[in-house]
Amino acid sequence: MHRDAKCVRVAESFAERKPFGPAVGAAVDPSFSLSIGVAVAVTVGTAIAGRQPARSGTATIPELMLAMRNPDPPFLDSVERRRPGTSLRTYVTRTLPHSSTIVVANRAPHEPRPDGGFTRGAGGVITALLTLAEVTAADWVACARNDAERALIQERGTTWQAPLIRGETRLHYATPTPEQYEQYYSVISNPVLWFVQHYLWDLAHQPVINGRIHRAWKNGYLEVNKQVARKVVEVARGLPGRPLVMVHDYQLYLVPKLVREQLHGAIIQHFVHIPWPTPQYWKVLPREMRDAILFGLLGSDIVGFQTSLDVRNFLMTCEENAGLAVDEREKAVLVDGRVVYARAYPISIDVAGTTRLSYSHGVMVEERKLRDWRPQHLIVRIDRTDPSKNIIRGFLAYEKLLAHHPELKGRVQFWAFLQPSRQDVAVYRNYVRKVRQTVLRINAQYGAQGWQPIRLELGESVRKAMAAMRNFDALVVNSVYDGLNLVAKEGALVNRSDGVIVLSENVGAHEELHQHVLSVNPFDIEATANAMHQAIVMGVEEKRRRNEGAREVVRTNDIARWITRQVQDIRDLAAAPGLRAG
Repeated sequence: MHRDAKCVRVAESFAERKPFGPAVGAAVDPSFSLSIGVAVAVTVGTAIAGRQPARSGTATIPELMLAMRNPDPPFLDSVERRRPGTSLRTYVTRTLPHSSTIVVANRAPHEPRPDGGFTRGAGGVITALLTLAEVTAADWVACARNDAERALIQERGTTWQAPLIRGETRLHYATPTPEQYEQYYSVISNPVLWFVQHYLWDLAHQPVINGRIHRAWKNGYLEVNKQVARKVVEVARGLPGRPLVMVHDYQLYLVPKLVREQLHGAIIQHFVHIPWPTPQYWKVLPREMRDAILFGLLGSDIVGFQTSLDVRNFLMTCEENAGLAVDEREKAVLVDGRVVYARAYPISIDVAGTTRLSYSHGVMVEERKLRDWRPQHLIVRIDRTDPSKNIIRGFLAYEKLLAHHPELKGRVQFWAFLQPSRQDVAVYRNYVRKVRQTVLRINAQYGAQGWQPIRLELGESVRKAMAAMRNFDALVVNSVYDGLNLVAKEGALVNRSDGVIVLSENVGAHEELHQHVLSVNPFDIEATANAMHQAIVMGVEEKRRRNEGAREVVRTNDIARWITRQVQDIRDLAAAPGLRAG
């Protein structure tokens, strides 16, 4: 269906409703899963594995991009046939032929090292955006975050060529002052927004929205979003095609509205990588903050989320907190005479690249080291030391396992490989301290000569993490809440020991993987302990069935499908031809 006809139909469905709440479009004053995330190009073969049936009136993805999903022993040969190619980029160009893409994120794709080189930005989000920028031939707008980036800007200016995966992007920096960035990132984005969106506040005591928070909102979050939006507009006006502005994550909620006010012809999408909570929980924030966030996002044509639950919560927030008209069937909101669509696009991984890494020499070396010390049963977790990851409750559940099953003492070990996260924020530093204390107590109580119940390692090593992924008997992902969690998908893909995933029902990946994992309530340590035990004692055939089922889901719903679904919706819902930057 043509976009204009679809908009008329959606608008008519809104018009059939009785009015409620404030007038529609009323003016408002907008006063890390740790992911191994291999940065390699998307392959031809994975581009549309498991595609959904084509909608009436829309073209299907080219048959050239049919999936190759060969199982194991010739699996490495299959991976070689799925080497990075240009077909996905060709498909994007054909689908959106008159667009010039700008990826907008807090981080740059690669960051300067002290020795003068570059290192890839950390985390699964950046890894996915590298692929997105590669196949859309995008420019990239980011914030100057630290002294190294500011020094490089002094030397080179705010724009230069930066590496992606196989190619390069023109990287453009917004340059907030260190004080502005600190208020924007370390006071508002983390922890205020992160804690709201992961339901982490102890509401009887926290947060206290005081003068410091209000000043950080005005002088930090609002100011940095304005600077980023100005940079996006500046870049867009120098591009040859219609701007396609793809904004990412919770640090930049205000950017879509700010850009739309200056670039009337732009297509704008915002993708929210973390959970979207209920309308009631958003009321932790003062009205001027939550309204600015909501109406900032509604400057987009499409707002993307990880799960269908996030979409429903977003629509309810628009309806209940802002009094906007919502069409639940079309998953759309009417605001300022425009239709804004909400869609779920669960993010994923590069199947071929991750698989190649899992068979690499460096990983094999780490795997041999692991075999020297691993016990009969290996429980693994790989996470950032973020309170949302629920690490301590995972250890308490393991303690219950040892108490209930003394026969496992000396035969099982919990290997927690953790990456210290946001140690400039006090609550994160305190959480790491509590993690260490919990491990020391459990090891002292249950350990024996030559055996420690928990092996705790703090650091970063992709090879070591991948070796752990290949060899777990149980992978624990028990987050309080998580947008998606790519660790669960990576573990499902690369495990070669018929391991079972113990997965929180509040993790976004649960929506795709629930049939193939052991689901747990992340607050219930008894149930989590029972799931760990079930994963250990489960029969081989049942383990294999779950393992293969989870792996097939990940192979089907890969990073290329994440991109192609967004591109299709941009074409079908937003890309009226012939418009250029204002």
